[in-house]
Amino acid sequence: MNTGNQILDILRLYEYSMSIGKSLSYHENCDQFLKLLLKRRDLNACWVLRQHKNRYINEYSIPLGNQRQYSLSQELLKFLNGIEDYTLLEYTSKLNELTTIDINAGYIAIYRLKDHGFLFLYSKEDNINTRDLSKLLPVIEKFAITLKACRAYANQKTLLYRLEERNTELNNYAHVVSHDLKSPLRNIDALTTWLKEDHGDGLDKGATEYINLISDNISKMEDLISGILEYSTVGVKDYKTTLIDINRIMTDVLNFLYIPEHITIKVQDDFPEILGDTHRLKQLFQNLIGNAIKYNDKEQGLIEVGYKTLDTTYEFFVKDNGKGIEEKYFKKIFNVFQKLENTKDSSGIGLSIVEKIVSAYGGRIWLTSEVGVGTTFYFTISKE
Repeated sequence: MNTGNQILDILRLYEYSMSIGKSLSYHENCDQFLKLLLKRRDLNACWVLRQHKNRYINEYSIPLGNQRQYSLSQELLKFLNGIEDYTLLEYTSKLNELTTIDINAGYIAIYRLKDHGFLFLYSKEDNINTRDLSKLLPVIEKFAITLKACRAYANQKTLLYRLEERNTELNNYAHVVSHDLKSPLRNIDALTTWLKEDHGDGLDKGATEYINLISDNISKMEDLISGILEYSTVGVKDYKTTLIDINRIMTDVLNFLYIPEHITIKVQDDFPEILGDTHRLKQLFQNLIGNAIKYNDKEQGLIEVGYKTLDTTYEFFVKDNGKGIEEKYFKKIFNVFQKLENTKDSSGIGLSIVEKIVSAYGGRIWLTSEVGVGTTFYFTISKE
């Protein structure tokens, strides 16, 4: 359970981090980050008060609230100035001067946004704790830096460097934690191997099956952690970009995948060359074609892969005659850990990685499907 929570924490940190700094628009950054934060943390409201001398200006609020400037009492000024990084407190009427919406009861978390003002998070229920606030602190610091960059575009070179540095720290954090998660798994795997080698003859059938189940779950967990690292690094522009022949990519992918005898794959032979990263593009096609193979329930399975040229993009498709997907799952399947079937060889991250890769190449992904008939995934990649 603790391991699962750590993994979710890593993913959320990356999700929050990647939502910040996509533009130099103050409002867009608040929209992208704070709406995500409210949704993932099940909060009821948030707002940003920007400090300007001894006044505080309501720059952003969800819900909209009162757009006005605040002249705070000396008592509240002293209280705010005493906050170092963040604080959590139960709402009282003394905080009315700081709120942008009508509040009767609940809990308010206040983050100091360095050189900018304060971020307020509000929940009607007691579902905020200092431990979660502490985990969010690196991302909140990046958010504060971004807001300052929006206010000082002319001097943003130094600020952008600090944003990249914060991203690097978060990336390193994920790698370190993932390494720490894999180490005990490897130790458990070694212990089970020694147990079978040293005492295999003395173990009954049931004990042997339990040991094999432990080994299977260790392997699944390591694949999950590796998938998380792949997910977290998609979009990080530190990989080589070259002109790539998609025909070569398709050949490599089909040679790598296990294709059962009852599955036929038809592939166009005139794919274009595009600018990209070989590893990412292989991941993209490998995940989509692999899923089409895995979830094909027909005696004679058919998978078709092709594309067409549009004005500014290439539109690719992967079509199968498999089980099909209900329309209510069309969006959910791209969420991390969302699986339609609880299969041991699926981590629930593959389509999330696919969506992030497509997004990194300036495209979008969608699907059409009919249960019992088949599914077609479409995605676009910018020609540039």
